[in-house]
Amino acid sequence: MAERIVNPRRVPRAPARCEVTGLLEGGGHWSTDTIDIGPSGCQLVAPGRAKAGDPLKLLITNERVGSALAVLGRVAWARSAPPWRIGVAFEAESGADAARWFESLLAAYPGLATYHLAPDAIATSATVRLGRVPRLPPELSSDEVEVLKEVGGGATVAALQAKLGSDWPAFEGMLFALVGRRLLTLDAAEAGAPAEWATYLR
Repeated sequence: MAERIVNPRRVPRAPARCEVTGLLEGGGHWSTDTIDIGPSGCQLVAPGRAKAGDPLKLLITNERVGSALAVLGRVAWARSAPPWRIGVAFEAESGADAARWFESLLAAYPGLATYHLAPDAIATSATVRLGRVPRLPPELSSDEVEVLKEVGGGATVAALQAKLGSDWPAFEGMLFALVGRRLLTLDAAEAGAPAEWATYLR
């Protein structure tokens, strides 16, 4: 096992909910929301099983951004069980448009860009703990709640990798994102009491 994990989101990625329409050949479509998004890709829940390399054509919108973002992408990784969470890497030809749209999104939501607060890497021997309980209930996906529950009173990165098994790639970036949002911490002095998190993790 590697001695550390490297942040897969060293490029900007913000925990923003944007509306996504997946366009199908023949004129059909499916709809979902992003879990996070950046200028080079996004994470979302697909309508069914996907596999790495699958091509995608997406239309992304947000109520505070005046224009829609039309991008071509490919599945970078896919979760092996429902919910069908996937990571999407945008094609290079969509890069300039995606970068401009992402800047508009950040401008529309001050304080959204927490990606720079996450570390570049974490040792697998490091213990991750729940952070201090936020004053307001955080917006959490079901998978984020699962990670927070697994951490509980504290868990090493190696233990989390073993527990999540083949689903680890879907959770690795999320772990860094939660540290960036201060919902998880590597500093015991900054940890919160698991019992105080109970209401948020039901």
